[in-house]
Amino acid sequence: MKKLLSTSLLLATLGFALLAAAPPDEVFADLGVPAKRLVAQQAIFDYSRTFAQASDESKAWFKRVDTAQKSVEDPEAKASLAQTLALDPAEKSFSPMGRKTPNNYPAPEGTTPETKLAEIERLLDLNNRGAAGAVLKLEALAALANGDDFILAQRANRLLRRINPQAAAPLLWSRMAKASQRSQVLEIEEEILRLPISLAAQTTPTAPEGTSLASKAAWVRIVTVRAAGGSRIRESVKAAVLPLLKGSANELTEAAWDSVSRLCTEADRATLTEASKGLSERLAPRAKAALAALPAD
Repeated sequence: MKKLLSTSLLLATLGFALLAAAPPDEVFADLGVPAKRLVAQQAIFDYSRTFAQASDESKAWFKRVDTAQKSVEDPEAKASLAQTLALDPAEKSFSPMGRKTPNNYPAPEGTTPETKLAEIERLLDLNNRGAAGAVLKLEALAALANGDDFILAQRANRLLRRINPQAAAPLLWSRMAKASQRSQVLEIEEEILRLPISLAAQTTPTAPEGTSLASKAAWVRIVTVRAAGGSRIRESVKAAVLPLLKGSANELTEAAWDSVSRLCTEADRATLTEASKGLSERLAPRAKAALAALPAD
């Protein structure tokens, strides 16, 4: 075993030594032989990569490569040596496309609502809020945000929220109240939660305005976050949430019990205990956990 390891180490050492040696003149001569050209190009390229810093040795080597590149006739070999010269540590790195500054072509103006929204989003991502506001007037963007096409309206609402959260907030709450599909409600809920927290007390409804179960549950989840703590709408919101604790197990009653520890205190224990009676096996553990987590007054 020792003999095998010694032999392997010896071969590895010899291999590194061979890699470190400069290719002989025969390798450059092989550039003109089609059958040997590829191997010669690779050998020259591999050795050129060993120069991390400029030195007299690297200067002599790349001068040799430059001479070969100018004298070789084969176009493939000429292009390969040109790429090899880019490895010279004495030269500044540059793009293979050349040193010329790329031309900057402005994006064409959008002609449809979709392309205009895409242009606004691109400008916002580039932190060019002023130019983004000039693509569509606020009234036109709000009209798109209130349209019937949900995908287009949702994209417009997202951009309106980034440009003018005060204008976007009532539109988002209105659309969530009208939405019936759970997938749409969840998208609108996410946009509402991205509104500035300072707008919570000004725009958050103190009671669920939607008719669908999904929109009511989304309202509970949002107010649990936005109306908790010292918010001035907390008492109004709590009064609207307490009646939602009773009922069959569903998304709304689960969200209502999950909000108890954020909206209620120890003073509400009697009311909550009464509401927890007769709950289903699905809701009973949530109610028990909510009562156990009630904060002090």
